[in-house]
Amino acid sequence: MTDGSKKKNSIPLIGALALKNQLVTKTELEAALVHCKGADEPDEALKEYFQSQELISNKNIQRLTLAAKAISIRQKEFKFGAIALAKGFINKSVLDLALEDQESDLKSGQKPRLIGDMMVEAGLLTERQRDYILKLQNRIKKAGPAAVAPLPQDLSCDPTTEEESGDASEDTVDDASLMPPESIVGGIQLQLAGDFMAAFLSKTKEFDEDITTSEIKEALFDRGIVSGLVADDMIEGFIQSTGFKTQSFRVAKGVRPIQGRDAKVEYFFNTDYLKAGGMDEDGNIDFKQRGEIPLVEKGTVLAEKTPRVEARWGQNIYGDEVSTDKGEDVPLKFGKGAVLSEDGLKILSAVRGYPKFSLAGVVFVNEEYTTSGDVDFETGHIEFDGNVNVKGCIKSGFKVTGCDVATVELDGGIVEADGDVKVAGGINEGTIYARGSVYAKFVHNSEIVCMGDIHIQKEIVDSTIETSGACVIANGKLISSRLTAKMGVTARHIGTEMASPSNIKVGYDAFTEKEVKKNRAKVARIKEEIAAKKGKKAEVRRENTELQKKITELAHVQDRSQLEQNETAEQLKKSSQATQSAELKARLTELEEQIETTEQDLDYCFEKSEALEQQLQSIDRELAELENQREMLVEERNNLTRWAKDNPGKALVAVEGAILAGNVIYGKHSELTVDKEIRHSRITEVQFKSDAKDGGRLVYRMNVGNF
Repeated sequence: MTDGSKKKNSIPLIGALALKNQLVTKTELEAALVHCKGADEPDEALKEYFQSQELISNKNIQRLTLAAKAISIRQKEFKFGAIALAKGFINKSVLDLALEDQESDLKSGQKPRLIGDMMVEAGLLTERQRDYILKLQNRIKKAGPAAVAPLPQDLSCDPTTEEESGDASEDTVDDASLMPPESIVGGIQLQLAGDFMAAFLSKTKEFDEDITTSEIKEALFDRGIVSGLVADDMIEGFIQSTGFKTQSFRVAKGVRPIQGRDAKVEYFFNTDYLKAGGMDEDGNIDFKQRGEIPLVEKGTVLAEKTPRVEARWGQNIYGDEVSTDKGEDVPLKFGKGAVLSEDGLKILSAVRGYPKFSLAGVVFVNEEYTTSGDVDFETGHIEFDGNVNVKGCIKSGFKVTGCDVATVELDGGIVEADGDVKVAGGINEGTIYARGSVYAKFVHNSEIVCMGDIHIQKEIVDSTIETSGACVIANGKLISSRLTAKMGVTARHIGTEMASPSNIKVGYDAFTEKEVKKNRAKVARIKEEIAAKKGKKAEVRRENTELQKKITELAHVQDRSQLEQNETAEQLKKSSQATQSAELKARLTELEEQIETTEQDLDYCFEKSEALEQQLQSIDRELAELENQREMLVEERNNLTRWAKDNPGKALVAVEGAILAGNVIYGKHSELTVDKEIRHSRITEVQFKSDAKDGGRLVYRMNVGNF
């Protein structure tokens, strides 16, 4: 919404005063308003117009300016009093006395004191209450946290400002939300809505039947009520009516704002990509598994967006703008295998496949690549931008890259997956990197780094494991391994009498730390590429600029040559001397050769310039792609960091069977070396206060409890 759309609809104060004091006619004022429409400072523009058209003298302009300033102050002061009454800081008699004193100052030509200062001096209002109201009116400058202290809780008032609006009906006002009535003129009472969005008139027993519409409007104007006034004929109807003694007549109505609402996106498949399972505080496995990812057909709706609600500014009866919360938009992000609907509000599947939600918040649909047997010399490495299903074994030295990867066995092979890795059999001397979870029967002499949980049925032996989730060996053993699991470890047994001990670290997020480091390195490389591309672009642009100069010079040479050629041809026609004619013919030949050479040079320059323009366009496309990659990486890092913060680690090891001596368990702040066999145990890191002789410090230790 443009600034112009937010300007008040009322006549500038200078114009209203000029008309009221009969310094200009209504027609002259209307012409002035048309001339000054859209001015940033309407009052100043009107003053300049009145002076330039010699409608008002300089002396009267000065008087109008002083009067407008005084009225502006009074408007703000009336509003100050209204807020103080609404908040229950003062009663009406205190306000009336303060306004009378201020009016006396104005009539005597003295500099008027603010009624808030008067009340503070008299001990009827605290400084904090005064500053609170001034802040609501935007009459106090923000100077840091100490500029205006917030009201203490014991003031028993609603700290909302008059700029906030609820969902109340515009046509009805609860009596409880009305301020105390005030007598204004001719036996008429004025009552304001507590949010200053409406003003009501009612008649008293002293109502003057001869009062005029102008007198009522002037009384309202003097109190700063300038916006949303009803038409004059409606006020006249109020005067002539025999009613409105028990019921109120709404004489002014503000424009209620429409609060903006953020756009929302609803996904029709499980997007809980980053949710690791782990264990609860009692050591029970909290699987929270997502189940099988659904297979979707082409055209399936994967996500739908509810557009944001645009905010609309409001205006109260004082003409003050009531601000709104601007609704934020949420983009629909989609990648390979997905398309946007024609209305731009849905993400649809473009292929038959499996939907996926990436760390950067992008929706993909992955098709599946299936091998009939092993991944070996016959197939070579497999790299597929989708799911990979290996119906055999991934052999030693061969690599499979995909989204979700499934295989029967992993024997010395390497797997890199953006999602889950599922091995029906075992993992032997394998290497796995996965941004999802890992499932297998056993793990021997392998390395696994993953973001989700690790679920192993039988055993982990001589392996290195790092996960941001939990490591679960529900029915088996952990033997001679190095294991880091942010969300804890559960196993049947840890260690054997013949094996070397294991090092177990829980509550620590090694995966996220490494991912963030890798992400920053990628972003840094992309920034270097962007800088290099921009340098190349500047170089190409300079070359093209020089080429354009050369084209201009050649064009001038061509123009001059053609002009001289025409002139020489005319001279040859008129020449009667043989010698002169021969010289002119020779010159014509030279000019033709020169024109032809220049034409060839121009053609070359134009072709080269076109090639440079295409090169610039290509660089721009590459820059846009690099910038998009950078933004995606930054968002991915932010999401990963946010997820890590929202899912704090659990320093917990739960063993139903036995933990043998020698195994070492590390928490985030402490460690435990098992010195004797422990059975049916639940080991957690706890915080406690040390003895008084040790200073009563908060310290950590690994606590051994029952399973």
